[in-house]
Amino acid sequence: MKNLRGKYAVITGAAKGIGLGIAERFAQEGVNLLMADILGDEAKREASRLSAEYGIKAEGYQVDLTSNDEIESMMSFAFDTFGRIDILVCNAGITIHNWATDYSIEEIDKVFDLDLRGYYLCARTAARYMKKKGKGNIVMISSANSVIYHSKRSLYNVSKAATAGMAGTLGVELARFGIRVNSVGPGYVATDLVRQGVENGTIKMDRNFQVIPEKRFIEVEEIASVVAFLASDESSAINGQNIIADLGWSKNALPEDTDME
Repeated sequence: MKNLRGKYAVITGAAKGIGLGIAERFAQEGVNLLMADILGDEAKREASRLSAEYGIKAEGYQVDLTSNDEIESMMSFAFDTFGRIDILVCNAGITIHNWATDYSIEEIDKVFDLDLRGYYLCARTAARYMKKKGKGNIVMISSANSVIYHSKRSLYNVSKAATAGMAGTLGVELARFGIRVNSVGPGYVATDLVRQGVENGTIKMDRNFQVIPEKRFIEVEEIASVVAFLASDESSAINGQNIIADLGWSKNALPEDTDME
């Protein structure tokens, strides 16, 4: 990807899943990494592996993204360690399934504090450092559920729709400082979390494949490629957008009859 080599990126939720896949792709492109996660030991272990394998600088960092103080400390550490923050990827998130009428206040706060407030605090804090250099790039992981919705997932749906809106409004506001902001909305990605959902019955892929035209899971590497593109200068005209990467799922209204197969 154009002009990624030698840059410095902060990735949240980087210990596993999509975040780790993004870190691996960035490392392949020669990007130096601060891999942040609540699972600090796992983040440090993966950072050490990527550093040895790709010859980049990589640090693992334990952080609670519901704490503004810890976010401030993380960004300060990244800036002090690397001298600049070129790229931020906001990826960490959770979901809790329930009827909207039945969520507890604690559950509402838990999802919104991480999936929405945490993204906003990370983005605005990183932007302060990016403004000093007159350039930066922020990519947020939203979801196909930012534009299509499931029942019993309203907290997740709302937070991901808001993430897409956040990328839009911050993209407008920060462009004058040389900072682009975009989001990526994955569909069903073959992560351990999704596989667990299939195994415990909360995700029914036989049903879902009826409206996913390619009838397969998305690989982590496919999402990482979209993020790398948006973080690179190859996407220099793209700002404030929510790029849906869902194999066409969000464009397929209803299951097709068997005679269409």
